[in-house]
Amino acid sequence: MKKFVSLIGKLALAATVIAGCSSTSSTPSPGTSETPAPEASGDQKEKKIIYALPDEPETLDPTMNSYSRSSIVLQNLFRGLYKIDQSGLPVPALAKETIVDETATKYTFKLDPNAKWSDGQPVTAHDFEYSWKRVLNKDLGSGAAFDLYYLKNGLAYNEGKVSADEVGVKAVDDLTLEVELENPTTYFLNLLCATSYYPVRKDVVEGTDVWTKSPETYLSTGPFTLAEIHPKQKYVLKKNPNYLDADKVQIDTLEIVFIESPEGELAAYTNGEIDVSDNVSSEATAQYKDTPEYATAARIGTYYFDFNTTRKPFDDPRVRKAFAIAIDRKAIVENVLQATYKVAYGFVPYGMPHLVDTDKQYRDVVGDLFKEDIEEAKRLLAEAGYPNGQGMPEIQFLTMSSNTDKDIAQALHSMWKENLGVEVSIQTLESKIYWDELEMGNFSIARNGWTGDYLDPMTNLALFETVNTADDNRWSNAEYDRLLNENRAIQDQVKRSENYAKAEQILMDEMPVFPLYFYQDDYLVKPHVKGVMKNYIGHTYFEYAYIE
Repeated sequence: MKKFVSLIGKLALAATVIAGCSSTSSTPSPGTSETPAPEASGDQKEKKIIYALPDEPETLDPTMNSYSRSSIVLQNLFRGLYKIDQSGLPVPALAKETIVDETATKYTFKLDPNAKWSDGQPVTAHDFEYSWKRVLNKDLGSGAAFDLYYLKNGLAYNEGKVSADEVGVKAVDDLTLEVELENPTTYFLNLLCATSYYPVRKDVVEGTDVWTKSPETYLSTGPFTLAEIHPKQKYVLKKNPNYLDADKVQIDTLEIVFIESPEGELAAYTNGEIDVSDNVSSEATAQYKDTPEYATAARIGTYYFDFNTTRKPFDDPRVRKAFAIAIDRKAIVENVLQATYKVAYGFVPYGMPHLVDTDKQYRDVVGDLFKEDIEEAKRLLAEAGYPNGQGMPEIQFLTMSSNTDKDIAQALHSMWKENLGVEVSIQTLESKIYWDELEMGNFSIARNGWTGDYLDPMTNLALFETVNTADDNRWSNAEYDRLLNENRAIQDQVKRSENYAKAEQILMDEMPVFPLYFYQDDYLVKPHVKGVMKNYIGHTYFEYAYIE
């Protein structure tokens, strides 16, 4: 077991922790999960942090979650078997003991007998078995199902080929969970930190009320509980006295307010109405980047666009490639966003370590997989039957309603018009409507984004396997699928690295998506707030936060 955890430790990327609210981060020693807290005082004033998100979480059910914004909220409400600690490593949360057999495919987890739900009832192995099978139940249509295809027969159950009893997760008793994987998976403990592996409780989920709609029916297992829901305004989270590590949680209240625009969020932060700001605009960066309140953290994610490969003209890879290389990414990042993001000429982001040259990043080793070239774009478009954009059908360009998304869309519109002679029709939608339209295929081009869950390129590239593309670009490539499936079955890291590079090259050659830039988390924290943590997944943790 020590050898297995050591391997994961080598892959792990240190999380950034605000220490003294300086842009110079301080990281505790590996394995240390307790934030130094200030001396206790006689002042019993409520310790509250106000944090802003651009909108409500899309879902509060971890078994149905595949969204970044929802994950931030859920990561503060729940804990699973493992969690990411302050050093960026997966460490036991509700699991007390982990036993791995010699094949590295069978795990036995012993739950901590003191682990409880927020209502005081014990968390059991049966809760985990129920929850994981719920994620895989095709009738529920969870967008996170592919996260659990690592389980023995996970995919087969999701496809209706086997029964739930044949899935590789079983509660032996209340405190013992046995898990069997399809193949050895070196990053499985990292996977357990994702929201899709969190427990929910059957009696509550299947009760007469929709359990996620009211604090009275909502149960969690993490540092905080859901105390108040004010739609479109704010959620109020309170310290969970039944959390296993409740004695280490230093704040009483986490208030999450919803401010749609970055400009509005900047005003709220500057006026002292919020303590932590994630949605940092170019104005906020200019205003705060040289102050102790500004910080950055690496994030393994990509801002990109889907092409609907079933709709003309994007059923032709030449047209997709032409649109992807006829733009100026650097101009968009520097002039439109006024940011320092790294432009993307591949899909796997910076922050992802290479599997062989572990002291290097995957992106640096593999390099750029395409380049921008307006003349080549024109040639491809003409070859596809659209010289100078002539004969091009209507192109519906779907994006979200934030100013940033709209500015990027307008910049792309101008570049395509100038460089290719093509007009696109931009349509902006609110978040909840947007994802429904994407799922129904009502678009030609659509804004998207993805942040991985663990430190292996699979977390980014699996997004485009045939089993996962039905709700967005609708692309399929048998060789791409084969390469990723082979990587799940082997442990030879040299071969796996080669396969990832080949698969990513296929993705960028056929271009069902075109990446724009790689994510980087910029955020602001007030000087009196300490211990706020950003991990490589892009989630903001308040478990270790405290007030000075």
